[in-house]
Amino acid sequence: MTHFCTTIHRQTDFEICLKIPIKEIIFEHQSLSRLGELDTATILEMLERWKKVGRRALLQWDLLHDEKSFQEAIGVLKELPLEEFFAIRVQDLGAANWLRKHHSNLKLQWIVEGSNHNLKGLLRWSEFLKPQLDRLVLSSEIPESVLKRCIKELPQGCEILGIGRVLLFYSPRHLLSSLNETNEKSPGMLSASVSTEETPQRKLATIESKHGTFLFYDRDLFLLEHFSRLNDFGLQAFRLDLRHVGMQWLPSIINTDPEDKASITKLKKEWPSKTFQGFFRANRTDKALKRMKNPFRQTGSSRPVAEVLEASKNRHLALLIKQSIRSGVQLWGVTPEGRILELKSNQLTDIQYNHLESAEPDQVVLIPHEKYAVPKTLVYSVKPNFG
Repeated sequence: MTHFCTTIHRQTDFEICLKIPIKEIIFEHQSLSRLGELDTATILEMLERWKKVGRRALLQWDLLHDEKSFQEAIGVLKELPLEEFFAIRVQDLGAANWLRKHHSNLKLQWIVEGSNHNLKGLLRWSEFLKPQLDRLVLSSEIPESVLKRCIKELPQGCEILGIGRVLLFYSPRHLLSSLNETNEKSPGMLSASVSTEETPQRKLATIESKHGTFLFYDRDLFLLEHFSRLNDFGLQAFRLDLRHVGMQWLPSIINTDPEDKASITKLKKEWPSKTFQGFFRANRTDKALKRMKNPFRQTGSSRPVAEVLEASKNRHLALLIKQSIRSGVQLWGVTPEGRILELKSNQLTDIQYNHLESAEPDQVVLIPHEKYAVPKTLVYSVKPNFG
């Protein structure tokens, strides 16, 4: 029988979980988990209350360690009653081996979300980590057909992310705080929205914890409508990661009948983020990447004559010239969002505001500012048609 599990990040999350029939919660310690925010004292207090109501507590130890951080993590683990947890969740092989050596009676849950995507590799881990291995936490990139085989053929239980953000990129480097001009160290997590040059219209959530920087897809994975079928497959756990939307959504999810498609559709419409089904329905990697590309950045047969580098309101637009142009010609700009603008070049100057009759490739020039023009706007000599 498939059950829900979720991660706990603060006291208010825990109080909500106590009031609803959720079977498992995952405790994330700030020194053991990449996005953990709980300290030892808080976990001990919560663990005691959770065990009293007879439910399962899991401890997340998902850091990838160097020798120094590994020894620090061991110190934290020695302060926790590991035997009180139903299982310990790890993705560092050194961490798994330490638990096998020093706590051979504990159950392990092996996180392979960012590594193995095929059944052969998963079966090797299954064999290597037994008899302690209790569950494999599988990747969101496994399509339904492969996932069904994994659940059927793996001797241990399987878990997938059912609702939550999809991690695209992780670095142990602190990429957000390095941009802080004051060089002050942040006491907590930092968050920002970033975009890429290829898709400036898509804002990707970025979080920095003391363990590194995490970049997430701009849509939430949402597989609740497939819960019944996953249950039929034999999936053990359906994980809910609600840290970005708030644990107040948990009761709505738990209380939604998985057979009631109308209720699930209503919940999706009310969801605070856009949703998608990821690779679950089909492994269409190339099509997904194609959809991520901004159509207004695809030049096709009509090549741009320039690109906007800077938009200084009521002053100028700075253009990087790609093809020769003459002063006074009619130009057309296409913003990353697809807005088409008329641009004037009758006051074409260099960056010292000297008048120019023409401009050549790789030259930076200035023209009058135009409302709605932003950096990355492509400039054409013929009005483009994206119809």
